[in-house]
Amino acid sequence: MNNLKNKYQKELSLFETQRRHMRRLWNISQNTAELLYTFVKIKAPSHILEIGTSNGFSTFWLSLAAETCNATVNTIEVHEGRFALAKENLAKRDNIIQRFGKAELIIPELTDKFDFVFIDAGKINYVNYIKLLENKLNDNAIIVADNIISHKNTVKEYLDYLDSNELFDSVTLDIDSGISLAVYKKK
Repeated sequence: MNNLKNKYQKELSLFETQRRHMRRLWNISQNTAELLYTFVKIKAPSHILEIGTSNGFSTFWLSLAAETCNATVNTIEVHEGRFALAKENLAKRDNIIQRFGKAELIIPELTDKFDFVFIDAGKINYVNYIKLLENKLNDNAIIVADNIISHKNTVKEYLDYLDSNELFDSVTLDIDSGISLAVYKKK
């Protein structure tokens, strides 16, 4: 991991500077970014979906991992300013498709089936996102959701849905803000 951090020191410094000096950027921690990177490398997906781009920090890490398996990262951002900032920050990455708008409207239009999904957007909508995604997931798709412990009341419906749905096996990991890790199993 240190080799990657050294190779992309300039880009990572830019993300850190933006996080410290700009309001309303919700970046995952470096630990969570490295965990996502590792999950993607293990899974070796063809198609990755991220809901909640912010300034592109997590997208950047997903993109680095996606390179190792020739995958494409689709990422959705609803805030115009963050979308534009991410577009600038990710301009040199060629395996990313950025989509602007509400995830609830974009997800139904996506034609790819996804092997890996990262959710870090409007917490109250996590349950809506997963319901919209069910017919867009390949068997054994991995779904990672952030802020599961820090926003436990807001994401309760999402967690209850995963627990009560036989299509998902899930676990909550006490890492940083809390991560839900779920595996989708077709009937």
